[in-house]
Order: sequence, then C-alpha cells, then structure tokens
Amino acid sequence: MGIIVKQTIKGSIWSYVGVIIGFVTTTYLYTEYLTPDIVGLFGILIAYSNLTGRLAGLGFQGVTTRLFSYFRDKEKGHNGFLFIALVFHIIGFSLFLLLYFIFSPSLVDLNMDKSPLFASYIYLLIPFTLANLIFLFLDTFNKVLYDAVFGVFLQEFLQRILIFSITLMFVFQLITIHQLILGYAAVVSLKALIILVHLWRKGEINLKPDFSIVDSKMKKEILNYALFSLIGGFGSMIVFNIDKIFVNHLLGLENTGVYTIAFYFGALVALPSRSLLKISGTLIADAFKEFDINKIKEIYYKSSINQLIIGGFLFIGIWSNIDNILIIVGEDYLASKWVIFFIGLGYLIDMSTGANGIIINFSKYYWVSLLFTAILIVVVVALMYFFIPIWGITGAAIAIAASLLLNNLMRYLFLFWKFRMQPFNWRFIAAIAFYIAVYFLISLISQQKLVLDIILRGAIITISSLLFFGLFPISEDSQKIVKKLMSKIKL
Repeated sequence: MGIIVKQTIKGSIWSYVGVIIGFVTTTYLYTEYLTPDIVGLFGILIAYSNLTGRLAGLGFQGVTTRLFSYFRDKEKGHNGFLFIALVFHIIGFSLFLLLYFIFSPSLVDLNMDKSPLFASYIYLLIPFTLANLIFLFLDTFNKVLYDAVFGVFLQEFLQRILIFSITLMFVFQLITIHQLILGYAAVVSLKALIILVHLWRKGEINLKPDFSIVDSKMKKEILNYALFSLIGGFGSMIVFNIDKIFVNHLLGLENTGVYTIAFYFGALVALPSRSLLKISGTLIADAFKEFDINKIKEIYYKSSINQLIIGGFLFIGIWSNIDNILIIVGEDYLASKWVIFFIGLGYLIDMSTGANGIIINFSKYYWVSLLFTAILIVVVVALMYFFIPIWGITGAAIAIAASLLLNNLMRYLFLFWKFRMQPFNWRFIAAIAFYIAVYFLISLISQQKLVLDIILRGAIITISSLLFFGLFPISEDSQKIVKKLMSKIKL
C-alpha cells in the first residue's frame, strides 16, 4: 500500500491547491462577474464532452487498464500498444464527427428556447471531445506506468489556475465574454497536449506497429474488453453526467449554472479518491494477474477506510460551513444548499465503499458491471424525471445520491457473494460516530463573522480529527500520516 498512500498524498496536494484556486474562481469570480447561464454553459459543455469523449474512445481505456501489463516493455516500445490505441481513437473520433454533424442541428433546435447560449456554442463540443478523448487515454496510459499524479496535476491544478487567469482577464475587461468562452475551451483542451508532450519526453510515445504478441487470443481479449469498457464506461458517464443535461433540458441554462456551482462544492468530497483509485486499479490488475486475492482484499479494505476518513473530514467541513458558503456565493445561488448536501453525501457513500468497482472490473466477472450500469441508467433517468419537477435542482442531486447508494450496494453484495470479500468493521462505525459527534459539537457554535467563523469551525474539525485518528487505531495509514505530520511540527 506504500505506493498508493504516497501517490494519493501527492495527488491530494495538487488537488487541494487546485481547490483553493477553484474556490476563488467558482465562488467569487463566477458568482460576482458571470451570469448563471455562462456558468451553466461551462457545465453543460463539460457534461456533454465527458460523454462524447468516452464514446469516441471505443472502450480502449478499459483495454489499457486491463491488458497493458501484457504489453509492458519500454525497450520494445511496449510491443506496439500505442499504435493499436491510435487506430482505435482515429476510428472513434471519426464516428463522433459523423454523429455530431447528423444530430447537432436537432440539439440546437432543442436548446434554442431554454438554452440559446448553448445552441450558439455547440460547435465547441468538437475540440472539447478531441481533447477529452486524448487526455482520458493518455492519463490512463500514464497511470498504468505507475504515475497517477501528473494527470491530477494537470486536471486539478494547472487547468484551474489557467481558468482563474482567463476569468480574471475578463473581470479586468481585457477580453470579451466571447473570448472568455473560447479561452475556457482552449484551457480545458490544453491538458491533452501537455500530457502528450510529457509522455514523449519520458520516451513512452512509440507509434511503431508491432503485432508480435497480438495473437488470436489477445485480439479477442482486446475486442472483448473494448466492448465491455465502451458499454460500461459510457453507461457510467451517462449516469454521472446526465444530471446537468436533465437540469438544462427541464429547467434551462440558468438553473444549470446554479446546479454547477453547487455540484462543485459537493464533489470536493471525492477529490482525494481520484489519485487513490487510479493507482489502486493498476495494483489490483497486477494482483489479479498473480491471483493474489489476499492483496486485493487488503486494497479493498484500506481504500474503503482511508477514503471514509478523508471524505468524512471534507463532508463535515463543507456542511458545517454551509451558511458561510451561501453567503459567499450570493443570493442567486441560495437554491444550492441541499444540492451541496446530497451530492456530498452521495460521493461520501461512494468513497466509503473503496475500490469495489475496480475489483469487479478486473475480475472474471467484469461483465456484471454492464448489468449494474444498465440498472443504474434506468433508475437515474426515472428519478430525474420524477424528482426534478418536484424539487428542482435539489431533485437532481437526490437522484445522483440515490444512484450512488444503489450502485455501491449492488457492488458490495456481489463481492461478498462471489469472493466473501467485504471491508466493513467496527472501525467504520467509530469513524462515522466521531464525525457525527464533531458536527453536533460545531452546530452549537453561534455564527461569527464570516472569516472568523470559517477558521473556527475548520480548526475544531482539523484538530479533533488529527487527535482522534492519530491516537485511535482506526486506520494504520492515517496514524502513520498523523505521526509523521506531528514529528515535522515538533521540528
């Protein structure tokens, strides 16, 4: 678990430095200087490009995580792996362009009344999709080379500081709103070029064809996993991006902007899991290759308890400061309160169940994920149509939280049934009870001036968490981190 903890810490550092920058951009610059429909445009472009980028990849991300270990050999250019990937992605992007030119006129007509701004800038889906396609694959490729941090640096830090910069240029009237929108598209796309250059400089980009290890069995494996990953991955992206699309369709782009801001705060809970699960996936794939079930169980347990600790800390920190957050974002975003709660709770549930989905995907039962995804799509679409007309944007958040709960319940039961593998014990109960107690303690504090109140609540949560998880044997990894931190403070 050393490499997991090390890369999770590094990834989390970049994530949370980026969070600080993103916090200023989202909660101050966006809410003060941009209208909700502009914020909604950014959110809906990202949501659609997440779907189209995944679709255009033709499932090769899954092939990379599952089968790259058989191709791994830097001296031989990884046996032509990148050439195969290039062929898949050229075909996939060509199919996307065909579908775009067929369906974009209908999408423009559909959004002309409630979301005319999106209709005007729908063409940006082309560069967004291409950049997303390249970055998704190369980040996965870099991950299986045991580097889960660089992609986090690009996505969570560099992209946010560049978005902050171009937004600041608009604030000071150095660029127009049209230039801001185009600049946003350029910034989001830039990370694909940077990671390509990064891998090239490391000597990992080799497009020479080599089919020496691609026999009939390997060819069948590649096609099977590509199809599985395409259906399963695209289905998962539908489930977890469809909320903004539904809000835009049913409530308009302005409400999508409010939802986008609220979603940002709720999703902060899940940021540390990105680095952890990326590197966990590589180790789980290697463990399955060696049939090391005990190693997989260890990763499953530690990923669950450590993510509960980190996610619980962030969730309590956000919800304890919810009134401060609403003051910061302003009156236009007051409807975001319960969206933040349910999105945060949903992601906390997802984190607390650890690497369950990755374990299933790398097992011989990987096809079960397709069934779970199909169930989720039906459930989330039904809940969106039912909840949004009743509760507005909060209804969309409830639907997402319910979907995350259902998804992880199905995964948990399946792993217990097939492998007698489950991560939960008394330590989880103790961690949850601690966070509940801290929340009720903080709720007794009367509201102070904004900055003082945030510092006071944050200090109580941080100090009490360090003491509790440093002194009590809830997580071996958290105890080591706390002790190391305390030793540095003493120095």
